[in-house]
Amino acid sequence: MHFFLRNFNTPALQLSCRMVSNYVNRIRHLSELKEDDEACHKALSSGTFLLFHDLLPLVQKIENKYTTPFVTAAELKKLDLAEKWTEESVLIDCTESLVPQFALDIGKSEKAQAELLLKGKFLAFLKACTIIDRNDISLISQAQALLRWHSTHLYCSRTGKPTQKNVSGSKRVCGNDEITYYPQESLWKTPCGGRLRRRLVCR
Repeated sequence: MHFFLRNFNTPALQLSCRMVSNYVNRIRHLSELKEDDEACHKALSSGTFLLFHDLLPLVQKIENKYTTPFVTAAELKKLDLAEKWTEESVLIDCTESLVPQFALDIGKSEKAQAELLLKGKFLAFLKACTIIDRNDISLISQAQALLRWHSTHLYCSRTGKPTQKNVSGSKRVCGNDEITYYPQESLWKTPCGGRLRRRLVCR
């Protein structure tokens, strides 16, 4: 016990404990937002958003670096997307400081305005993946997959009736029949380091 307590005070172990604690807090916060529609709805106003146009990600060039920017709710209001982002956004992650991160497909009509205001371009997914930081690829892949899943599950396969997305986008429900659909996930290894991550499988 004395050996453990002595080594617990080492900077490396303390850093590891903080990282684990931050991870646990982040996962708990995500779970709460996915399960609580009211909490998720409130989080939309303080969240940030990855934007897509027909599933094509928005890419910005800053100096010599290409990024997929997160847009604030205030910037979305300038694009007159207030109703769309409250109804069609999907939760994909949150930062270590617990800022929720959403994805939103803006549709066709707002493309030119969004590119002008945000100083970016909506690029083909594969092209975007060749120029952005590889650490961003996992997140935009997850965001695109979830947006695609929702676009292909607008109707119940059993009843033919429209399905309704919950606020976070973690599921769709078929009316009063209470048939619930969830996007499927699988584990995969990143190209660098072999870390296991979750990836959406659109089915």
